[in-house]
This record gives sequence, structure tokens and C-alpha cells, in this order.
Amino acid sequence: MKLSSLIHRQVRVARVFGIPVRIDYRWFVVFALSAWLIAENFYRGFWYLEPTSVTVSWVVGVVTTLLLFLSIFGHELSHALIGKMEGIEIEEIILHPFGGLARLRREPDSPRAEFRIAVAGPASSFVFAVVAFLVLTVAAAFDLWTVWAIFAIIAGGNLMLAIFNLLPGYPLDGGRVLRAFLWHRGGELKQATRRVSQFGQLIAGVVVFFGVFMAVRRQAYFMAAWSVLVGLFLWDAARAVYRAYSGRGARTVGEAMGSPFSVEPDTLVSQLIDTILPLHRQAAFPVARERRLHGILSLEDLKKLPRERWHQTRVRDVMRPVAPELFVEPQTPIADADALMKRNGAGALGVVGARGELVGFLQRGQVRQKTMKSGR
Repeated sequence: MKLSSLIHRQVRVARVFGIPVRIDYRWFVVFALSAWLIAENFYRGFWYLEPTSVTVSWVVGVVTTLLLFLSIFGHELSHALIGKMEGIEIEEIILHPFGGLARLRREPDSPRAEFRIAVAGPASSFVFAVVAFLVLTVAAAFDLWTVWAIFAIIAGGNLMLAIFNLLPGYPLDGGRVLRAFLWHRGGELKQATRRVSQFGQLIAGVVVFFGVFMAVRRQAYFMAAWSVLVGLFLWDAARAVYRAYSGRGARTVGEAMGSPFSVEPDTLVSQLIDTILPLHRQAAFPVARERRLHGILSLEDLKKLPRERWHQTRVRDVMRPVAPELFVEPQTPIADADALMKRNGAGALGVVGARGELVGFLQRGQVRQKTMKSGR
């Protein structure tokens, strides 16, 4: 197993309101680092508080970090719930090293829907900040200064999260709010998205410059490194969105297709769900043996199978058997492939080579999947 594939994996930890919640493995490193930094501060004496013991410091560090990330989860859940209210299916919520994101299955239908989904996240963060401020006020009244310090961090963290996300550049929430305004004013989603993604790249550049400044002038190397990483993350996301909406994406299936990970026709459905889906989160799978396409298995079709039959049913019994509308060649124009996926009911296509061998797999939205994300 390659190290790169391992560190980019995610683990499913919960299902909230029917939405899968996953955590990037690298998130655990950030969680541990954050807990250590907070514990170290409390151990040495946080603000005007007396130094605490090692045990108390670590408990405070873990609890505070957990509350911070629960706030981030609440931020993303707000996006997801409003998205569901707008009739948009939510693929998942992911916590990653730079925060979180709620993946939407498709774009909103109107500027109003886009605005409501985008503003829900910062609004929730402001609410969390107010609640934390009320708690720290009560704690101060009862001389619970450690509790006061914990919720001071929570209040400040959520306030910063809300303000930062309101910056008017994609993929930040403020960028999506601005996109809703430009979309409403100009009536053109594509043009609005290009504009806010340019702003997003500009903001990313400012964040990187800030990181360099903190390293050179303030010797704050941790903050500098974090700022640079966040800036590069935002720049890459904004650039990808700009390219996708500028018509510079893939032109043929061969340029857009993914690796042809397939399942055997004789695979039990229970094995697919228990051992394959956790590692390969796809809406559909090519079914093949010795690189010969037998059909396509759609998870939407799989949902119709009763749970008690999973251990007796094999993939070949629920797949869509191979047919002309389920495969294309690599040189097929991407527009033709997209139209075919809309009609075939599977939302996916096997890609076969000149000798009929499976060489790739294409799913709807694969070319522009990054443009269907809401998050930071």
C-alpha cells in the first residue's frame, strides 16, 4: 500500500440526519497538535491563570480541541441541513486538517438557495460564539476560571471562523454569498463563479503573504506555516473552480476518467458494503472480471435490496448488465458521455479500449466535482 494513498484516506465516524460524517486521517494529527498546544499553555499558566498540573492541562487541551472541532462540524452541518431543505442531496460531511466541508451532490437551483446555504455556516459560528460568551460570563460569576478560559477560546475561535469565512472569495462562504449576488444580478452562474474564484485566489495570496510576513518579521513560525498551508489550500481550490468554469476542463472521456477499480461479479453484496465501500466511496462501480466489463452496479439500485438479503446476493444479481449505453471509448467527447450518463440511469460509464478491455471509469460530476463543494 502506498503511503500517499494511506494518508489521504478518510474514516467514517457517524451518520447525522442521514448524512455520512467522515474524518480525514490527517485530521487526527492536527487534533493532537492543537490539544498539545492548549495543554502546554495551561500548564505554564494561561493568561492570568495559575499553572495547572500535567493531567489537568491535557484534559483541558483535549476538551477544548474537541469543542472547537464540534463547532466546525456544526458549521458544516448547518450548510448541509439548509442544502437538504433546498432539495439538494448531501453526499457527506468531511473534517479535514484545514477545517471541514459539506459536499453537495449538485449546485443550488437559484441565487436565493445559494445564499441561504452559504450564509448558514457563518451564522451558526456566530451563534456558537455568542453561546460560548454567555457560558464564560456565567463561569466568571462563579469564579470558574478554567471553564472561563476554555470558553473564551471557543468564543474567539468561532468568531474568527465566521469572519474568515465571510471573506468574498470562493470556496469560502463569503465567496458563495457574493456568487449568489452576482448570479442574481447577472443571471449567469458560470460567470459569477469565475469572478468569485478569482477573488478566492487573491485572498489565498494574501493569506500566504501574511504567513511569510509572520515568519520573517515576527518569527511566529507555527502561525506562518499554518497560514501558508491554508493559503495554498484555498488557492488550489479556487484555481480548480476557475478552470472548470472557464471551459478548460477535460474535453474527452480519456482526460476525465478515473482509475478502473472494479468488483467481481461473484462478490457478495455484504462484502461490498463491509469491506469495499469504506475504502472506495463511489456512487457506482464497474463490474468486471479479467478487465472485461460485465456491467455497472449503482448504489441507488443497491438500496432496493433488503438488508437481510445482502449475505445471499451477489453483485451480478443486482448490477445493470453491460449494454451500449453503459460504456464508451476514451476518445468520446465529454459532452456526449455526460448526456449518456444522464440517460442510462446508472450515472456512470465504463471506459473500454480498442480490444474491449476496461481502461477507466467515469461518473457524473467527476470532471467538475470540486465545484460542488461547500466548505473551506
